[in-house]
Amino acid sequence: MFIVTVPTPIDEYKQPDLTPLIRASETIAKVLKRGDVVIYESTVYPGATEEDCVPVLEQVSGLRYNEDFFAGYSPERINPGDKTHRLPNIRKVTSGSTPEIADLVTDLYNEIITAGTHKAASIRVAEAAKVIENTQRDVNIALINELTLIFNKLGIDTLDVLEAAGTKWNFLPFRPGLVGGHCIGVDPYYLTHKAQSIGYHPEIILAGRRLNDSMGGMLPLSSSSP
Repeated sequence: MFIVTVPTPIDEYKQPDLTPLIRASETIAKVLKRGDVVIYESTVYPGATEEDCVPVLEQVSGLRYNEDFFAGYSPERINPGDKTHRLPNIRKVTSGSTPEIADLVTDLYNEIITAGTHKAASIRVAEAAKVIENTQRDVNIALINELTLIFNKLGIDTLDVLEAAGTKWNFLPFRPGLVGGHCIGVDPYYLTHKAQSIGYHPEIILAGRRLNDSMGGMLPLSSSSP
């Protein structure tokens, strides 16, 4: 059993850089044997595990996928520095390349995850579920950032507006701010890359990315919180 947790950055053109993932797959493939399971946790676009990683495992090892070895995907959900939401008490999404492997992967993580697991219908579903987590957050922050730009021009304090709007039970409590780090500002580009590769141009996600990327020189953050 192998578990891969390497970074998945973007390059200078904001395209997915799978180099660490491919190199890790090559390293594992050199010692891969029959019956082994390779579980990936890195954030990727739907299809990356089976379309990009598995071929490397097959080519280097000489073994056949779902006959000699198997794969799983269980996206990392750890929140660094968060003492409340820790690995054991964050529900884990699991998946496998066959129903039996999905059960095996689920049983493995249930040994350490006290919050329980959710078995996704497929590896691609689990990959998609992970990549939209930060994409959704990025788009929501972009909306609040744009509202802040509007309110600043109107001479209205954004936090006063959000406090008033927040009295409605289903208002989402996002705040304006800069979006950086290795997740929220990166993960959406994995999804947009895949969308564009199949002929769909994701308007909202890319617009949110452009707006959030530009906020450093536009937003007076006297009332902001990332």
